Amino acid sequence: MGEDAQIDEDLFEKIFDSMLQRLRDKFPIVRLQAVLSMSRLQDPSDDDCPIIKAYLFLIECDPTHDVRRAVLQCIAASTKTLPAILERTRDVKEVVRKTAYEFLAEKVHIHALTIAQRVEVLRGGLKDRAVAVKDTCVSKLLQAWLRQCEGSMLELLKGLDVENELETSELALVTSFKKVPADELVQNFNILNEKLVIELDQLTCESALYWQSLCKHLKSLGDVGEEHLEKVMPAGAAFCDYVQSFIDSTAKEENVEKQVMNEFISQQLLEMAGVLDLSDEVGRKRLGKLVHDFLVSPKVSHTLVKPLLARLRELENSDDQFINNLVLMISEIREPIMVVEQSLGREEKRLIDLKLAGVRVQLNQLRDELDDTIQKQEFERAAEIKALVTELETTKTSLMDQSQPKSQEIRQERNDPATLIKCMTITSEMLAKVALGELTPTLQTLIESSILPGIQNEDPAVRNIAVKALGLCCLISRETARSHLVLFMQISQMDQESIRVTSLQVIFDLIHTFGIDTFAEMKETTDDASSSDKTAEASNESQTTDPDTSQLVDADTTSDTAQASNMANNIVSIFTGYLDCESTDVRTVAAEGLAKLLLSGRVIAPRLLSRLLLLWYNPLTEADLHLRHCLGTFFPVFAFAGRCNQDLVEQAFLPTLKTLFNAPASSPLADVDVNNVSELLVQLTSNKHLAENQGNLTDLQESSNHDSLAVKVCNEILNEPNSFSVRTLCKILNMLELTPGNESNLKDIQVLAEQMIQEVKDKQCSKALEKFQKNIQDLLKIDKTNQTSVATQDNTTCVDVAEKQQNDQESLVCEGETQESNAGPIAAVEVQTHMEAPDLEATTLNPTLETTALTVDENCAEQTKSADEEEAYATADEELPGNTTGIGEKSTAGQQGDEPESALEESRKPKTKRGKSTKSSTAKKPATTTPNTRSRKGKNKTEEHSDRESDLENSVFASPTPMRRPIRKTRQSGKSKNSFREMLSEDDSQSESEPASKGRPRRTTRSTLALSDVDNTA
Repeated sequence: MGEDAQIDEDLFEKIFDSMLQRLRDKFPIVRLQAVLSMSRLQDPSDDDCPIIKAYLFLIECDPTHDVRRAVLQCIAASTKTLPAILERTRDVKEVVRKTAYEFLAEKVHIHALTIAQRVEVLRGGLKDRAVAVKDTCVSKLLQAWLRQCEGSMLELLKGLDVENELETSELALVTSFKKVPADELVQNFNILNEKLVIELDQLTCESALYWQSLCKHLKSLGDVGEEHLEKVMPAGAAFCDYVQSFIDSTAKEENVEKQVMNEFISQQLLEMAGVLDLSDEVGRKRLGKLVHDFLVSPKVSHTLVKPLLARLRELENSDDQFINNLVLMISEIREPIMVVEQSLGREEKRLIDLKLAGVRVQLNQLRDELDDTIQKQEFERAAEIKALVTELETTKTSLMDQSQPKSQEIRQERNDPATLIKCMTITSEMLAKVALGELTPTLQTLIESSILPGIQNEDPAVRNIAVKALGLCCLISRETARSHLVLFMQISQMDQESIRVTSLQVIFDLIHTFGIDTFAEMKETTDDASSSDKTAEASNESQTTDPDTSQLVDADTTSDTAQASNMANNIVSIFTGYLDCESTDVRTVAAEGLAKLLLSGRVIAPRLLSRLLLLWYNPLTEADLHLRHCLGTFFPVFAFAGRCNQDLVEQAFLPTLKTLFNAPASSPLADVDVNNVSELLVQLTSNKHLAENQGNLTDLQESSNHDSLAVKVCNEILNEPNSFSVRTLCKILNMLELTPGNESNLKDIQVLAEQMIQEVKDKQCSKALEKFQKNIQDLLKIDKTNQTSVATQDNTTCVDVAEKQQNDQESLVCEGETQESNAGPIAAVEVQTHMEAPDLEATTLNPTLETTALTVDENCAEQTKSADEEEAYATADEELPGNTTGIGEKSTAGQQGDEPESALEESRKPKTKRGKSTKSSTAKKPATTTPNTRSRKGKNKTEEHSDRESDLENSVFASPTPMRRPIRKTRQSGKSKNSFREMLSEDDSQSESEPASKGRPRRTTRSTLALSDVDNTA
């Protein structure tokens, strides 16, 4: 229907009511069509519109992403629907997020969003993992906002708050620059004057950021960008003078907001200095002088230290020279040269004034007398008076100098918070930019004179930066780290929140660098001085008199190791306690640090992994986005990094679920979806995901974690078959991916499945268990079919090869009757040499099991074979790859109709070399010729084949030693333990009473865990 189409009001009401009901349909496709059909029936001007309310409910709560996407496409944009639309930019599905960004680009103006909403949407789109979402944000949303800002990137930056959201603004600029050619970018940047700088009165935060980002982008283009960079960047010396003039002009600013703006602009200008050509010696020296003057200047705050040290590091390549220069600057900042004026006292000044007055009177008298003598022409007297006048003038000058206040240059130490923060910031940035193997004497002096006193300062900001500086020093030296770990632990427990966070970060970095064993041995190290003499005496006595003393020393060493292990456990326990901290920042840092230790292998603790899982699912941490993002990234990376990590996840599987099952109603964990947790754990222990992550899709191990998990879950169900948690555990069983080749484990699980079906009474659980049992039976059938096909293929290949070689031998025998008499003994000798070469290798099984080996029955040794037939069979076995059980053994199993052997029975077979598996008792005794050794010259192929099959039928297995299944003490299931033991004893007596001539083994079933009240024998 067109836009101007009209329908009857009654029809409208019917459509309205019916479609509104279909929005709540249980089928997603029906809800999807209902959403599409009601898009033109909504009224955005009505705050109580039922369609919009239904849309808002579906867009937030519908489990099907297609329905949520359809709502985004149909819903009208308004102040009521805008928050729900913005929320879909963080949807779990990529297509929904992409549709949300398309909706914002097409239907929402940039001025309809607040600054916080703009920044959040832009940050999420530019950092999205999905490439399609990121491209949509750049090509549609960002371009739409530019069009709404009349194509001015500076206007767009004004709407993003670049001062507080620098990272997002820079990312938006860099992304937009990649879509535009370099010459066009330079041409559009028209705010530079003839000196290639922005006028100081026009220099703003947005223009400075755009200028800096443009210069860096052109620099990254290489030779192509260098040509365009010269058009937007002045020479080195001229740019340094420009930066100097800007900072000097803003030094006297008293307005706080303008001070913050000026600092931001200064940071961008100093970042631009990194693009300068340092090959110019004049510009290089001017930049070095600029950095030095700004660092020691009290007018420059600590916020500019980081870009200044970055520029200084580019000028200084030597670590020692870099450290020495900065230490001298720190000394100048802490103890600057001060000019002090010393004024005279009141009495001293009065005396000097009296002397000066007397001198002036004398000078007046002598001048009058000098005039008289000159008039009288008494020149000798005049010369004497003149000398006196000169002397009095000198005295007058000295007295006047004494009366003036004196100035003196002295070094005065400054301990104000601003100066200390600046010095500590310089120290921290310096240590972060150097790579040292040990602490130098200069750094040792700096720790004792500046850093440690800063930790005891009253100002929290000074203590925080001092803790960071000390932590960086400890990363260089292991001994320094061990000596200050206790200090960091105390700070993490007692200081302010920000300082506790910094201290925890330092501790985790130290453990990650040196290992937890380094700090677990601190107690042992402190006692080395007192215990060294005792150890020496113990070693001397062990060499001379008492031989048992060495055992005592070993016992002491073992106890020390146990103490170190206990201390390591205590340290981890302290860190685990921070996961329950009320402070969000402390809890986040603790979780992130523990995750790093688990990922690096420094800590191996299944309980800790379980705690992190529960913390991730805890509803109280829903607002902590950084924690959720960190742990959400950690779990798959950790689990798929190796099989040992999956083993840890397996150990944490059931404890995590039990914690959720037993959570009281008042606990936040009671609201956690246990099914979702179980699905995640099943995926984390999947063998297929592990192989995909390691880039090997075919090389799967013979057994996976799901095999052992299945046994554990089955035993857990049998422990409490009537528990409410059985439903979840039954669902887990059907989600597991069991290994088809692990026949022994499958048979054990089959026995457990039969018991669970008998014990569990819930109908839903019974259906799930029956499905699980059917899956196990299908896997066993598949394994049996595979084994039968392999055995048939091996036998056919052996027969074909033997026939071919027999034909070759018959053609040789027909050449002469004289060679027939010698052919038998020679072939027998060759067979004897061939059969004596290999030896059966013993197979090592579990120590708790009895080791038995399958051997060929001695009846095979009594079969008479010709020498050429023996050689044919040996040659056929050598050509078969992977033939390890023998031809006769396989054919016997196939003829008697036995089921495929379990993995335990397969492991009992002797491991032999390829081509040597077909052995009879002649492998241990020398082969001798018998009267039956003769040529088969007169037989046709059919008779030879039947004879060979009769030889194969005589080969049988030896019966292995029967083995009992371990019984676990659990709840009784219809029979007492005594009756079950009597049944086992009856089975054993029956198996012993059977005739040994049958040669068939009694099958046994072994479980990796104890089974409870098993009444079915294998």
